[in-house]
Amino acid sequence: MDAKYLLIKQLIDKVADYEAAMPATSEMTLEGFSQFICQPSAESYLQKRQLAGHLEMEVQERGNRQETTIAILVTFIYRYAKLYAKKVLQHSPFSTLDDFSYTITLLTHESLSKKELIQKNVHEKTTGMEIIKRLLKQNLIHQFDNEDDKRSQRVAITEQGRGAIFSVLHRLEDVSTIMTGNLSEHEKNTLNTTLKKLDHFHYDIFMNDRDKSLTEIIQEKVER
Repeated sequence: MDAKYLLIKQLIDKVADYEAAMPATSEMTLEGFSQFICQPSAESYLQKRQLAGHLEMEVQERGNRQETTIAILVTFIYRYAKLYAKKVLQHSPFSTLDDFSYTITLLTHESLSKKELIQKNVHEKTTGMEIIKRLLKQNLIHQFDNEDDKRSQRVAITEQGRGAIFSVLHRLEDVSTIMTGNLSEHEKNTLNTTLKKLDHFHYDIFMNDRDKSLTEIIQEKVER
């Protein structure tokens, strides 16, 4: 067979393989075909396609509004952070990323009331108290009476807690590095500014309006 016809036959065979590998409901595109022929196998192409499409499927199931996509992505990003942090903290005194967060918050304060510490970490009281109990048991923090309010107690970091923080701090920098992924410096700056704005919006609700219904909060806070 002439070499040029052999190439055409190989190309046709690849197109047939691409068509067979694609789900019946999926649209075949030149870009998709180009990606397909660059993969070592049809199986690896489908695996990557399915991974990349997990967000698309989530959005289709929950609605396609831009706000829905953002909410889903924020949730995913948080889960990625927990996964990476778990790798760093697994051999440290900290059971969770929240344990580390509470302890390092106290590193920058002489002491805080338990309520202040919980609020700074944006938790409900029940969840926050469980974390504080765990840290007290591990001697990473200590508690003492609040001289200004006999009904409450204050907490402060211990020397053991300081040592635990610095033993993992440099490794958690790797988590920060991977969390920003392949963003450019400009994209990091933009994302940083956007997230600060969003955090300011939600923290105000958390501190002042969290007992209101979601409908009330939206009516008062969200411009439509």
